[in-house]
Amino acid sequence: MAVQEKFEIEFACGHKETRDLSEKPAGKRKGFANWLSQQNCFECWKDETKDERAEQRREAAAANAKKLGLPELDGTPKQLEWAGIFRDSLIQNAHEELCRGEEAAMSEEEFDERIMSHARMITRAGWWMDNADAEPEDLEELVSTALDDEEQVNGCENTL
Repeated sequence: MAVQEKFEIEFACGHKETRDLSEKPAGKRKGFANWLSQQNCFECWKDETKDERAEQRREAAAANAKKLGLPELDGTPKQLEWAGIFRDSLIQNAHEELCRGEEAAMSEEEFDERIMSHARMITRAGWWMDNADAEPEDLEELVSTALDDEEQVNGCENTL
């Protein structure tokens, strides 16, 4: 007879789930299933810790912004709650893709000159939120034209 692989877990939060533990060694499955039953399910754990995780992300983003010489952002309280995280993620992802590895598209100095010098002038939280899912290779164009975008946002595109 084969050792049980699927376990019906009733979590401490009251939710139930069938878990496939076949990836665990046979002798550890039952013990792991018992341990899981003493924990909250993943969704409840996520809800319980999301504020703590978000605060950790905000703190890390603020530390990175200070290190990179990025300015404080302007916006509504709700925007300011998330925009720093979005800005940090966008810049870090672009830096990783554009400056790392054998096929790096630019050096650290080029990244600072072509991207960061412009990024340091963008203080509108909404801009960072609007562009949070931008591709790293597009960031240079986005940040270099951001101030032109601001004029349009303020209604200046119709004044010729």
